Amino acid sequence: MKIDFAASFKDLFSTEKKWMTILGLSVSVIIPIVGPLVAIGYLMRRFARVRAGKPAEDFDFSNFGEYLQIGLWPFLCTLVATIVLMPIIFVCAIPMSVGSVIVENNQGPGIALLILGFFLYLFSLLLLMLVTYPVMLRSGLMMDFKSGFSKTFILSFIKKVGMSLIGYMLLVSIISIPLVLVGYIALLVGAFVVAAGLQFVMFHLIFQHYDLYLERGGEVIEVNPELIKDYGTPPLPGANPSPPADQSGAIE
Repeated sequence: MKIDFAASFKDLFSTEKKWMTILGLSVSVIIPIVGPLVAIGYLMRRFARVRAGKPAEDFDFSNFGEYLQIGLWPFLCTLVATIVLMPIIFVCAIPMSVGSVIVENNQGPGIALLILGFFLYLFSLLLLMLVTYPVMLRSGLMMDFKSGFSKTFILSFIKKVGMSLIGYMLLVSIISIPLVLVGYIALLVGAFVVAAGLQFVMFHLIFQHYDLYLERGGEVIEVNPELIKDYGTPPLPGANPSPPADQSGAIE
């Protein structure tokens, strides 16, 4: 299979209540701490359900708590992975920091350190992305903290599709610059909508690469049934429950 970059943008507008989904994700961008977890939970559930043969599900505010519960695991795992890799990022940033200090007095070595530091820092950020994406994917689908740190899966995912995923994520980052600027011009509110849309695109690409990973012989992740179960339609506010039926089946 080939990665369909355009589909990652078009899929957001493929459902009946697409504007409710855009609104829900945009609100999640605004809410501190809890909001990102809700967005991650919704996107994990949506794309996992599609791969289980279920229809794409629009964002539903009545499922806010369920999205939060789903998003907790990938958020925590990604946070821990980031903390573990922070020393590497810090070390890689040292040459660039030293270069910026000595460049005024000694331009040659200073510029050399700045260039070296830049590439080392870029390498550390790419390493962070390569590790956190498979960690987030596996922990999210299994809804389990420990399962997210499978060394075998992480290395296999990086080997089979890692560089392709990084390439597309960098492309999204480049595209996001003018889109976010346009969003800020649109009374600032547009920036939140753009951020929500880009988050959808990134998750779509992650799951496309998971499909590609499986096609290349990768390990199938066992999806937690709680992630893809049907929530059903909640009762309308103020609606009276149906009266109980007697043993004969007649309603009293």
